[in-house]
Amino acid sequence: MQDKNKLLSIGDIAKLTGATIKALRYYDRIKLLEPMYIDPTSKYRYYTFDQAYFVSIIMFCVELDIPLKELTKFIDENKTIDFSALLVYGKGIAEQKLKKLQQGLQFIDNVEQKIALSKEYQNQPIYSRDIPEKFFYVVPINTPFDEIDRFEVLLSFLDLEYSEEDEWELTEYGYLCEYSPTGVRRYAFAELLEYKESENIKVIPAGKYFCTQTRTSKIENTPKVFEEHLKGENSFLAIETEIFASKYEINKPINELRVIELY
Repeated sequence: MQDKNKLLSIGDIAKLTGATIKALRYYDRIKLLEPMYIDPTSKYRYYTFDQAYFVSIIMFCVELDIPLKELTKFIDENKTIDFSALLVYGKGIAEQKLKKLQQGLQFIDNVEQKIALSKEYQNQPIYSRDIPEKFFYVVPINTPFDEIDRFEVLLSFLDLEYSEEDEWELTEYGYLCEYSPTGVRRYAFAELLEYKESENIKVIPAGKYFCTQTRTSKIENTPKVFEEHLKGENSFLAIETEIFASKYEINKPINELRVIELY
Protein backbone atom coordinates (compact mmCIF):
# COMPACT_ATOMS: atom_id res chain seq x y z
CA MET A 1 0.00 0.00 0.00
CA GLN A 2 1.28 3.49 -0.92
CA ASP A 3 2.03 6.04 1.79
CA LYS A 4 -0.24 8.95 0.92
CA ASN A 5 2.02 11.27 2.90
CA LYS A 6 4.69 10.82 0.23
CA LEU A 7 2.35 11.44 -2.67
CA LEU A 8 0.72 14.55 -4.11
CA SER A 9 -3.03 14.99 -4.14
CA ILE A 10 -4.75 15.81 -7.40
CA GLY A 11 -5.08 19.38 -6.13
CA ASP A 12 -1.32 19.54 -5.45
CA ILE A 13 -0.56 18.30 -8.98
CA ALA A 14 -2.95 20.86 -10.41
CA LYS A 15 -1.22 23.71 -8.55
CA LEU A 16 2.25 22.42 -9.42
CA THR A 17 1.64 22.05 -13.16
CA GLY A 18 -1.16 24.47 -13.98
CA ALA A 19 -3.37 21.64 -15.25
CA THR A 20 -6.99 21.67 -14.15
CA ILE A 21 -8.40 18.94 -11.94
CA LYS A 22 -10.93 18.21 -14.66
CA ALA A 23 -8.08 17.66 -17.16
CA LEU A 24 -6.22 15.36 -14.76
CA ARG A 25 -9.33 13.25 -14.33
CA TYR A 26 -9.65 13.07 -18.11
CA TYR A 27 -6.03 11.90 -18.48
CA ASP A 28 -6.84 9.14 -16.01
CA ARG A 29 -10.02 8.18 -17.86
CA ILE A 30 -8.20 7.69 -21.18
CA LYS A 31 -5.39 5.87 -19.33
CA LEU A 32 -2.82 8.45 -20.36
CA LEU A 33 -1.85 9.35 -16.80
CA GLU A 34 -3.23 7.06 -14.14
CA PRO A 35 -2.72 8.06 -10.47
CA MET A 36 -0.07 6.19 -8.54
CA TYR A 37 -2.66 5.52 -5.84
CA ILE A 38 -6.43 5.88 -5.43
CA ASP A 39 -7.78 5.86 -1.90
CA PRO A 40 -10.28 2.97 -1.80
CA THR A 41 -12.51 4.85 0.64
CA SER A 42 -12.45 8.47 -0.56
CA LYS A 43 -11.55 7.64 -4.19
CA TYR A 44 -9.11 10.57 -4.10
CA ARG A 45 -6.28 10.37 -6.61
CA TYR A 46 -2.61 10.65 -5.57
CA TYR A 47 0.47 11.18 -7.74
CA THR A 48 4.25 11.17 -7.50
CA PHE A 49 6.50 14.16 -8.23
CA ASP A 50 7.76 12.36 -11.33
CA GLN A 51 4.24 12.25 -12.69
CA ALA A 52 4.07 16.04 -12.43
CA TYR A 53 6.83 16.14 -15.06
CA PHE A 54 4.75 13.98 -17.36
CA VAL A 55 1.77 16.31 -16.90
CA SER A 56 3.96 19.10 -18.28
CA ILE A 57 4.67 16.93 -21.34
CA ILE A 58 0.95 16.36 -21.83
CA MET A 59 0.26 20.09 -21.60
CA PHE A 60 3.00 20.70 -24.16
CA CYS A 61 1.22 18.33 -26.52
CA VAL A 62 -2.13 20.03 -25.85
CA GLU A 63 -0.54 23.39 -26.70
CA LEU A 64 0.63 21.96 -30.02
CA ASP A 65 -2.84 20.54 -30.73
CA ILE A 66 -1.53 16.97 -30.65
CA PRO A 67 -4.56 14.76 -29.92
CA LEU A 68 -3.95 13.12 -26.56
CA LYS A 69 -5.02 9.75 -27.88
CA GLU A 70 -2.15 10.04 -30.37
CA LEU A 71 0.26 10.67 -27.50
CA THR A 72 -0.37 7.12 -26.32
CA LYS A 73 1.36 5.92 -29.50
CA PHE A 74 4.65 7.11 -28.04
CA ILE A 75 4.21 5.23 -24.76
CA ASP A 76 4.82 1.49 -24.56
CA GLU A 77 3.35 -1.07 -22.18
CA ASN A 78 6.13 -0.32 -19.65
CA LYS A 79 5.07 3.34 -19.52
CA THR A 80 8.25 4.35 -21.37
CA ILE A 81 8.00 7.43 -23.57
CA ASP A 82 9.85 7.60 -26.88
CA PHE A 83 10.91 11.22 -26.46
CA SER A 84 12.88 11.41 -29.71
CA ALA A 85 9.89 10.34 -31.79
CA LEU A 86 7.54 12.59 -29.81
CA LEU A 87 9.78 15.64 -30.28
CA VAL A 88 10.08 15.03 -34.04
CA TYR A 89 6.32 14.72 -34.26
CA GLY A 90 5.79 17.78 -32.07
CA LYS A 91 8.26 19.83 -34.10
CA GLY A 92 6.36 19.03 -37.27
CA ILE A 93 3.09 20.14 -35.67
CA ALA A 94 4.75 23.33 -34.38
CA GLU A 95 6.14 24.16 -37.83
CA GLN A 96 2.68 23.73 -39.36
CA LYS A 97 1.17 26.04 -36.73
CA LEU A 98 3.92 28.60 -37.31
CA LYS A 99 3.24 28.51 -41.05
CA LYS A 100 -0.48 29.10 -40.42
CA LEU A 101 0.32 31.99 -38.10
CA GLN A 102 2.63 33.58 -40.67
CA GLN A 103 -0.04 33.20 -43.33
CA GLY A 104 -2.58 34.72 -40.96
CA LEU A 105 -0.33 37.72 -40.30
CA GLN A 106 0.19 38.18 -44.03
CA PHE A 107 -3.58 38.03 -44.53
CA ILE A 108 -4.03 40.77 -41.90
CA ASP A 109 -1.40 42.92 -43.64
CA ASN A 110 -3.19 42.44 -46.98
CA VAL A 111 -6.55 43.43 -45.49
CA GLU A 112 -5.02 46.51 -43.85
CA GLN A 113 -3.51 47.57 -47.18
CA LYS A 114 -6.85 47.20 -48.95
CA ILE A 115 -8.65 49.13 -46.22
CA ALA A 116 -6.07 51.92 -46.51
CA LEU A 117 -6.54 51.96 -50.29
CA SER A 118 -10.33 52.23 -50.12
CA LYS A 119 -10.05 54.92 -47.43
CA GLU A 120 -7.64 56.93 -49.58
CA TYR A 121 -10.24 57.28 -52.34
CA GLN A 122 -13.52 57.14 -50.40
CA ASN A 123 -14.28 60.85 -50.74
CA GLN A 124 -13.45 61.05 -54.44
CA PRO A 125 -16.44 60.56 -56.79
CA ILE A 126 -14.17 59.18 -59.53
CA TYR A 127 -10.44 58.46 -59.25
CA SER A 128 -7.78 56.66 -61.26
CA ARG A 129 -5.33 54.05 -60.06
CA ASP A 130 -2.94 51.53 -61.57
CA ILE A 131 -4.09 47.92 -61.33
CA PRO A 132 -1.88 44.95 -62.28
CA GLU A 133 -2.78 42.20 -64.74
CA LYS A 134 -5.29 39.74 -63.35
CA PHE A 135 -6.68 36.33 -64.30
CA PHE A 136 -10.42 35.80 -64.01
CA TYR A 137 -12.37 32.56 -64.20
CA VAL A 138 -15.61 33.68 -65.83
CA VAL A 139 -19.16 32.39 -66.19
CA PRO A 140 -21.24 33.98 -69.00
CA ILE A 141 -24.39 35.81 -67.93
CA ASN A 142 -27.13 36.19 -70.55
CA THR A 143 -29.26 38.84 -68.84
CA PRO A 144 -28.57 42.19 -67.15
CA PHE A 145 -27.02 41.79 -63.70
CA ASP A 146 -29.97 43.37 -61.92
CA GLU A 147 -32.16 40.51 -63.21
CA ILE A 148 -30.04 37.60 -61.94
CA ASP A 149 -29.83 35.76 -58.65
CA ARG A 150 -26.40 36.81 -57.34
CA PHE A 151 -26.26 33.92 -54.89
CA GLU A 152 -26.95 31.32 -57.57
CA VAL A 153 -24.29 32.81 -59.83
CA LEU A 154 -21.61 32.82 -57.15
CA LEU A 155 -22.30 29.14 -56.44
CA SER A 156 -20.65 28.52 -59.81
CA PHE A 157 -17.28 29.20 -58.20
CA LEU A 158 -17.52 26.79 -55.27
CA ASP A 159 -15.66 24.06 -57.13
CA LEU A 160 -12.65 26.23 -57.97
CA GLU A 161 -9.51 24.79 -56.41
CA TYR A 162 -6.94 26.95 -54.66
CA SER A 163 -3.68 25.87 -53.07
CA GLU A 164 -3.28 26.03 -49.30
CA GLU A 165 -1.22 29.22 -49.67
CA ASP A 166 -3.69 30.81 -52.10
CA GLU A 167 -6.57 30.33 -49.68
CA TRP A 168 -5.07 33.15 -47.57
CA GLU A 169 -4.91 35.55 -50.50
CA LEU A 170 -7.60 38.18 -51.04
CA THR A 171 -8.85 37.20 -54.46
CA GLU A 172 -11.59 39.25 -56.09
CA TYR A 173 -14.97 38.18 -57.36
CA GLY A 174 -17.86 40.06 -58.93
CA TYR A 175 -19.16 41.13 -62.34
CA LEU A 176 -17.40 41.84 -65.62
CA CYS A 177 -18.73 43.57 -68.74
CA GLU A 178 -17.04 43.76 -72.13
CA TYR A 179 -18.49 46.75 -73.99
CA SER A 180 -18.01 46.91 -77.77
CA PRO A 181 -19.79 48.47 -80.78
CA THR A 182 -21.71 45.22 -81.21
CA GLY A 183 -23.10 45.15 -77.67
CA VAL A 184 -22.26 44.01 -74.13
CA ARG A 185 -20.97 40.64 -72.93
CA ARG A 186 -21.61 39.94 -69.28
CA TYR A 187 -19.78 37.58 -66.93
CA ALA A 188 -19.55 36.71 -63.28
CA PHE A 189 -15.93 36.19 -62.27
CA ALA A 190 -13.63 34.83 -59.59
CA GLU A 191 -9.96 35.81 -59.59
CA LEU A 192 -7.22 33.22 -59.96
CA LEU A 193 -3.68 33.89 -58.80
CA GLU A 194 -2.05 32.29 -61.81
CA TYR A 195 -2.98 31.69 -65.42
CA LYS A 196 -4.57 28.38 -66.33
CA GLU A 197 -5.28 27.18 -69.84
CA SER A 198 -9.06 27.18 -70.12
CA GLU A 199 -11.77 28.71 -72.25
CA ASN A 200 -13.20 30.13 -69.04
CA ILE A 201 -10.08 32.16 -68.24
CA LYS A 202 -9.83 35.82 -69.20
CA VAL A 203 -6.67 37.86 -68.87
CA ILE A 204 -7.58 41.28 -67.53
CA PRO A 205 -5.09 43.90 -68.72
CA ALA A 206 -2.89 45.95 -66.43
CA GLY A 207 -3.22 49.70 -66.69
CA LYS A 208 -4.72 52.86 -65.29
CA TYR A 209 -8.37 52.32 -64.43
CA PHE A 210 -11.00 54.94 -63.65
CA CYS A 211 -12.86 53.88 -60.50
CA THR A 212 -15.69 54.83 -58.20
CA GLN A 213 -16.99 53.42 -54.92
CA THR A 214 -20.67 52.65 -54.43
CA ARG A 215 -22.95 50.65 -52.13
CA THR A 216 -25.27 49.69 -55.00
CA SER A 217 -24.39 47.93 -58.24
CA LYS A 218 -23.80 50.40 -61.07
CA ILE A 219 -22.07 48.21 -63.61
CA GLU A 220 -25.12 48.30 -65.91
CA ASN A 221 -24.80 52.09 -65.94
CA THR A 222 -21.05 52.17 -66.58
CA PRO A 223 -21.23 54.32 -69.78
CA LYS A 224 -23.17 57.01 -67.91
CA VAL A 225 -21.10 56.82 -64.70
CA PHE A 226 -17.85 57.35 -66.62
CA GLU A 227 -19.29 59.41 -69.48
CA GLU A 228 -16.79 62.26 -69.11
CA HIS A 229 -13.82 59.91 -68.90
CA LEU A 230 -14.74 57.55 -71.73
CA LYS A 231 -15.35 60.49 -74.08
CA GLY A 232 -17.54 58.50 -76.44
CA GLU A 233 -15.28 55.43 -76.52
CA ASN A 234 -17.43 52.32 -77.00
CA SER A 235 -14.82 49.57 -76.49
CA PHE A 236 -14.00 49.20 -72.81
CA LEU A 237 -13.95 46.78 -69.90
CA ALA A 238 -16.00 47.30 -66.73
CA ILE A 239 -15.35 45.41 -63.48
CA GLU A 240 -17.36 45.56 -60.28
CA THR A 241 -16.04 43.92 -57.12
CA GLU A 242 -16.41 44.28 -53.36
CA ILE A 243 -13.69 46.14 -51.47
CA PHE A 244 -12.75 46.34 -47.81
CA ALA A 245 -13.59 49.27 -45.57
CA SER A 246 -12.58 50.01 -41.98
CA LYS A 247 -16.25 49.59 -41.03
CA TYR A 248 -17.60 46.75 -43.16
CA GLU A 249 -21.36 46.42 -43.51
CA ILE A 250 -21.95 42.70 -44.05
CA ASN A 251 -25.30 43.12 -45.78
CA LYS A 252 -24.33 46.23 -47.73
CA PRO A 253 -20.63 46.14 -48.66
CA ILE A 254 -18.86 48.76 -50.72
CA ASN A 255 -18.23 47.99 -54.39
CA GLU A 256 -15.54 49.43 -56.58
CA LEU A 257 -16.59 49.92 -60.21
CA ARG A 258 -13.59 50.08 -62.56
CA VAL A 259 -13.32 50.84 -66.25
CA ILE A 260 -10.47 50.71 -68.75
CA GLU A 261 -10.56 51.39 -72.47
CA LEU A 262 -9.76 48.53 -74.88
CA TYR A 263 -7.70 49.38 -77.94
